[in-house]
Amino acid sequence: MKAIKFSLIFLILLSACTSKETIQIDTQIMSNLGLKHKNDFKGFGDIYKEELKKDSLNIEAHLGLAEADIMLFVFGYERREVILPQVVDSYENAYSIDPEHSDVYKLGAIINFLNAEWAATEAGFKKSIEINPNNLNARHWYALYLIAMKRIEEAMAQSDYIMSKDLGEKYLLSRGSFFYFQYRFEEMKPLMLTAIENEPEVPWAYDWLGMAYNGLSEHEQAIETYIKAFNLSDGTVEVGGGLGHALGQAGELKAAKEMADYYAIVAKDNYLPPVQRSFIHLGMEDYDCAIELLEQAYNEKSWFLLFMQIEHWYDPIRKDPRFIDIMERMNFPKK
Repeated sequence: MKAIKFSLIFLILLSACTSKETIQIDTQIMSNLGLKHKNDFKGFGDIYKEELKKDSLNIEAHLGLAEADIMLFVFGYERREVILPQVVDSYENAYSIDPEHSDVYKLGAIINFLNAEWAATEAGFKKSIEINPNNLNARHWYALYLIAMKRIEEAMAQSDYIMSKDLGEKYLLSRGSFFYFQYRFEEMKPLMLTAIENEPEVPWAYDWLGMAYNGLSEHEQAIETYIKAFNLSDGTVEVGGGLGHALGQAGELKAAKEMADYYAIVAKDNYLPPVQRSFIHLGMEDYDCAIELLEQAYNEKSWFLLFMQIEHWYDPIRKDPRFIDIMERMNFPKK
């Protein structure tokens, strides 16, 4: 990642409705763009690479390397064209070792999901679960596919099974995300609070909790929680998009615009996920710019567009012909 040199002083001063306290967003964290967590995922991948140097037939290392790479893509740290060939290579290596492994089928299905190959995606996840009914991660990914297809009852059936087996509470965020897509924000909150209690220094549950507060128009809590998530995420843009969206919806348009303008500058020399940037513009009701970024995301085959049918932040532009055109090009299955 190129060094980012800029003189922009980015102090967001918000007058909270009740407390009138000043909230500041750390400029340095903003400029990090999530580098800490990007390096963490790369570090996990490096561990698996070392294992493969010792034993090239270690199927778990091939699968683990693919998972680390996928996380770099879905969190918006790396471009698709960088990551997907590496994931496909890991899949082919794992397949050559054991083509009937449950997680090999799961990985193949994830690749098909990222490629919007809808029928092949479902067939792969079903086969993975058939081989190992207790493969909770395969069920999680299958549920994500189902929710993206707006097959809500089927997605929740998979989630119910996961929760019945998830004694370690590893899938609380997964469950919360399914509530989110159904506007069930009150049900999200206790799950996210439990996840935060379990891992108070991990940013992602704060991110989803911010979404719940935002969905309930609890703007002060949403912004406070998003800032916590943003700081813990080391400025990950996937979280910053949510923060900017919440600022816009709270009427803090100057602050939201400062974020949007900052990302526009940085994106000239660095990869930033355009869908996340579009969310800020949607929060500000700047729909033309939001749709321009979604068009860019379509051309990049962004992960985040897979949820276009169910993501309610798109509701204000659902009837816009330009949005409808992108939806049609996604070629989602007809019910």
